[in-house]
Amino acid sequence: MKREGNRAACKKGNHSDSAQHVPKNWPPEITYLCSPIYSKTLTEREVSFLSPGPVSNSIDSAKQPTSIIPSTALVKISLITSPNAHPALHQHGLFATRHLPPGSFILDYLGLYHSEPSTSDYDLSLSRDLGIGIDAVRMGNEGRFINDYRGIRSGPNAEFRERVAGSERRMGVWVLPVGKSGKGKGINKGEEICVSYGKGFWRSRKGEEINDDYGKEGRTTETRVSGRVEIRNLIEHVRLLEMDFDITIGYLWSRV
Repeated sequence: MKREGNRAACKKGNHSDSAQHVPKNWPPEITYLCSPIYSKTLTEREVSFLSPGPVSNSIDSAKQPTSIIPSTALVKISLITSPNAHPALHQHGLFATRHLPPGSFILDYLGLYHSEPSTSDYDLSLSRDLGIGIDAVRMGNEGRFINDYRGIRSGPNAEFRERVAGSERRMGVWVLPVGKSGKGKGINKGEEICVSYGKGFWRSRKGEEINDDYGKEGRTTETRVSGRVEIRNLIEHVRLLEMDFDITIGYLWSRV
């Protein structure tokens, strides 16, 4: 566990999983991490939550990756130059360097673990109950370059999902499994990796109602119900009209 203030980038020997090098197109003003940094202001309870041990009752161990390929071998940071309608045109995105199978682990979202209020666009919620987030605005890894799918594709092809790495709680990025909007195809080589930032993210920045079945904390955390309620109400209205029609016809037949 690294506390805030240790700004060492990924150097071999610093950490058991830190043999990666700083990737191409990495911004020089951002510290590249191979493991999270802990804020000095975290309480003992918050640190205990972040270090649950190798076994966690709240996390399905069967869904943890059995082996991990270094993220630099799976993804690359690239400048987006087309199409012109891309919402992040002339900025960077994260792209697959090989085919990523459905349900496979891509990388962890790394940054500063903290519990202070934040308005950072790079702050990902890890625990809403404790108010713990992962802020990658000043330090992080390739995960900070993952864009929201809106304006890029019809739906996300990846999702955030909590996991335990060794004895540390993290938020991983996974390819959508079979049966979700990825339709079991995975992510092709050269394809941009996109998630859903969730309704809360866009509401707080644009004041808009965003219909979305995906949340930014873990797996599906918010369910779009307004449209479904309207459909149910419409069906009920039609059913009542049919009942009124049947009653009217029955009454007319009784008068014959």
